[in-house]
Amino acid sequence: MKDYIFLECPSCGYRKDVKDFRLDCKVCGYPSALFHIGYDRLPQNFPLKEYSHPILRYIPILPLEFEEIVDLTVGGTPLFHSKNLGSLLGLKNLYIKDETRNPSGSFKDRGAIVGVSAAKALGYNFVGVASSGNFASATARACTLSGLKCIVLVPEDTPEEKMVMIAAYGGKVVKVKGIFDDCRRLSIELSKKKDIVSASWDLKPFTLEGWKTTLLEIFEQMNYTLPDTIILPTGGGGHVLGTWKAAKELFTMKKVTNLPRIIGVQASGSAPYVKAIKENLNYVPKIENPQTIAKSLKVSSPSEKNEVLKAVRECDGTFIDVTDEEILDAVALLSKMEGVFPEPGAAASVAGLKKLVGKGLIDLSEKVVIVVTGSGLKDITDVKNVFGSFASVEKDLPVDNLFALAKSFYKL
Repeated sequence: MKDYIFLECPSCGYRKDVKDFRLDCKVCGYPSALFHIGYDRLPQNFPLKEYSHPILRYIPILPLEFEEIVDLTVGGTPLFHSKNLGSLLGLKNLYIKDETRNPSGSFKDRGAIVGVSAAKALGYNFVGVASSGNFASATARACTLSGLKCIVLVPEDTPEEKMVMIAAYGGKVVKVKGIFDDCRRLSIELSKKKDIVSASWDLKPFTLEGWKTTLLEIFEQMNYTLPDTIILPTGGGGHVLGTWKAAKELFTMKKVTNLPRIIGVQASGSAPYVKAIKENLNYVPKIENPQTIAKSLKVSSPSEKNEVLKAVRECDGTFIDVTDEEILDAVALLSKMEGVFPEPGAAASVAGLKKLVGKGLIDLSEKVVIVVTGSGLKDITDVKNVFGSFASVEKDLPVDNLFALAKSFYKL
């Protein structure tokens, strides 16, 4: 662990040693999990171009030392210029950040690898995690690479695909009869046992540093500039918070002269941030009984809600919501137009972009990045019907008949 980092309370500004990461603020009582990591100095030599892997290039503004990172296959995902979707929407400068290319299929690998690496560096060998699926599989993977034990609490409606992946990585899955918030509460209680540390609570300050790396890569991939607008699917909002933290650090290091507007997209049936924005509230209300097919966006009361709302307002951003129908349409649209198959939650960024353009809230000339956060292979239950049923034929069907069938698909 670096010797020039500290934990800072976002409520009162109190600073403490990183090794005290499980102790709440002794001044105002603010939860330790919501502290942010700060750096006594920020480097001028950034990124470290002599390293081929992104995480190593960003080490100067990550809390860990080179040798403490347990895996170097996370990140390095493509950012590509969208011609088809951009043309459809009239956007000349639309870019897609494809996070489905991460090892476990989602951006959650970024936070998990930093969080679990920190847990190992701090001497823990047992990690607990509460998750709707993606963070759990990412954490289980990071734990197995680190030689750590991992117990995973998931909501009972978690897709089978995600639970199988968690188990494949060695994570021990426990289904909770409730929503993500219930899993998080149990995870926090479990982490009060001294021998286990919660990746979804205690280690939040470290996982937040992992979320930063999405924007740091975008910065490099856009020739050391930042987009005008970045659009993120949003459940709890950790990715939003990490993105804004990275942008501010780049600005402080004088690597950029502009800061991006961040727009978070929520599912209509689970949109606490949208409600706060629409009603101009200074707090984020709890959503009772949230409902959406986008399970990775399903949340009642995000833990870091106050900081996320503040971050979006600081960058002149906003939150919008999209319906389940709009999300499913976006799954098909992105898959067919750009060759990226997203899970429903990940497709929210595309659905949100369509809505923003339709309302005239995006300048057609600005540089826009949409982040596709997770692979469609991780949650096919609600998506499979979007693409219709599959044809079936007899094994001895004459080839002329098969050719006629093939042409009929395209109305030829």
